[in-house]
Order: sequence, then C-alpha cells, then structure tokens
Amino acid sequence: MKLQVGQFGFRLLLFVGYCGEVPISLVRWMEGYYDYNRRVVTELVRAGYLKERIFRAEQRHVVRSLSLTEAGLRQIQHLSPNQAAQIRQHLLAPKDGQGNWRRTHRLHRNAACLLAAIKLGAVWMPGKSQDAARCKKLVYYSTYHLDKKSGKDNKSARASGIFADEYTYYPAYYLGDRNMRWNTETEQLLRDRFELSEIGRNLHFGGNLLLGDDWALAERIVRHAKNPHSRLIRFTPSNTFYYGTLDRHGIMLLQAILDGYYSFQLQKWLYERCGCPVTTLPGYLFQLDGIGKPDLNGEESNYFFDFQFSTAKKICPSDANVVSMPSGLLEDFDTAIRTGEDAIGPLHGR
Repeated sequence: MKLQVGQFGFRLLLFVGYCGEVPISLVRWMEGYYDYNRRVVTELVRAGYLKERIFRAEQRHVVRSLSLTEAGLRQIQHLSPNQAAQIRQHLLAPKDGQGNWRRTHRLHRNAACLLAAIKLGAVWMPGKSQDAARCKKLVYYSTYHLDKKSGKDNKSARASGIFADEYTYYPAYYLGDRNMRWNTETEQLLRDRFELSEIGRNLHFGGNLLLGDDWALAERIVRHAKNPHSRLIRFTPSNTFYYGTLDRHGIMLLQAILDGYYSFQLQKWLYERCGCPVTTLPGYLFQLDGIGKPDLNGEESNYFFDFQFSTAKKICPSDANVVSMPSGLLEDFDTAIRTGEDAIGPLHGR
C-alpha cells in the first residue's frame, strides 16, 4: 500500500519506531501545523501503520499512545531499508510497552527527551559517529542504550537520556504536566556510573534538565523542592536543575543552557537591546535553585521573557524587581545567529 501522508507521516513512523511508543500529545511539539499533523496520525492509524492504545494513568487521566505495526515497519523497509534495520535492532527503546502502563509511561518520557534532542540538532543515533561527534557537536545518549552497552540495569533512575559535549553532561527528564517522584541516591548512581564509563570519563556534571509542557509547572517544582522531606524533586547541594519546555521558545533557551557560545551571544544581544545585565546566572535560563538569587559575583538578573514572567514572579521574592522582556527579542536573536548575522559576530559551533 502506497504511503499517502507525505514527509511528516514518514518521519513520524520513523520516530515512533525508534521510540517504541509515543504519546499522541507529543505531536503538538513536532514541526508543522498541529491540525495537519493530527490528521496524519489518524490516517496512519486507519491505514494500519500505527497502533493506538488508550491508557488510564494517574488520577484517571486518559493517555493515547502510538506504536509501530509490522505493516508500518514494512513501509519503512520499502522507503528506507537502513532505517528499518536500525529500528529492528531496538537501539533506543524496546519494541513497545506490551500494554503495561508503567513501561509505556517510561517510553513516553524517553520519546519526549529524544524529540528535544532532535529539535536541538544533537547527534542521537548510537554508533561510532556519535562518539566521534562529541568534540564538535552536542550528543544525546538514551539511558536505554547506555544500560544495554554497560550491561547494568538502572531502570529505577528517572533520567531518559544524557546530553553531552566535549566537557559537560546533562541528564534529561521529561515531566509533562506534573512533578516527578525523586530519589537523590538513585539519580546520583546513574551519574556515577556514567562518569565511570568510557563515554562519560573526563566529563563533569552541568545540571539536570527538566522538560515540561508549560512554564507554570516550574513554580510547583520549586515549592516542593524546598522541602527536604518531599518525595518529589528537591534541591540538594550536589544537584542543579534547569527547567525548559518543548515549544519553540523552550528549545531556544535549552540551546543557551547547552551551548556556551549561543548563551554568550544571547546575553550580549539582550544587553544591547534591553539592558539585561550579563551574569553567570541569567534568570531566563530558569535554573530553579537560583531564580531570584545573585550569582557568584553578586550580580542579580531578574529579567525573564514574557512567556516566563507570571511564573517567575511567583518564584522570586516578593520585593524582587522582576523585569519582562518581549519574546520577539529571543526569536530575532535565534534567527540572526542561525543566519550568521554580523551584528553578533561570526557563527561558530552548531
């Protein structure tokens, strides 16, 4: 049967195949128009290339999940034999969650973090080229692949993957629309094993990346994190937490967290256009344990973009002078740096 759903439909088949299972809700963060993408999903399910399962999750929340069928895999085989072979190897995830919600939920979190890696332009396909790229580009390792490679099972850790460059690594977690249960010792074990591995040797911890569906969740995380007895994410001296989203603005700010050059140029751009001070702890990067606090040099930066502003005001001390910046500044900067505009200097790195 000939595939009639265009490039997005084929890319979606590939993505679901690599991830094992993908929540339909994730489609809204993918490239293109949501209404069109949602129609493509419906067509792929109707054609038998994708299977849709319905789960009742926590608090009877209904979750719709997509997995690749044999017919879908044959379609990929017809169009791209090499990618079909990669999917059959299950390098990034098992085939599916086998109808078990806990397994499926883990696959959903993994899929969201992989989508972030793709949007950030990271090298994510396991292989020699991935390891070789780390000195030049951002690399993303799925924890499923790392566990298979090391032969050690660390399923109790909540991290879905690890971003790494030449010097630094960042474990990634997808929260969706709610906070996450957290065991500091378990997550520390994940980091210790990674740092002792061949891949993680000589890398230092840069912070945990928490990915959510909206900025409002950050305030709830901070509220619970200050409680040392909380079973949810909590602040400790050895942990740093950054928060971001999977939409366009969130990906730009994640880029600034992971790319020192991008961050430096963004600070320069904002200082020249709205007076946002240059600091080692920019508020708009949403380091949760540092919002509303001065950096190591005593500099404060309570500047946030308009889409963060209402949440930032709730997190910052009541007497803090919180300043809102238009999101257009961020959009214009991202466009400029990707086209190598002279105003911000030559484009380096990714």
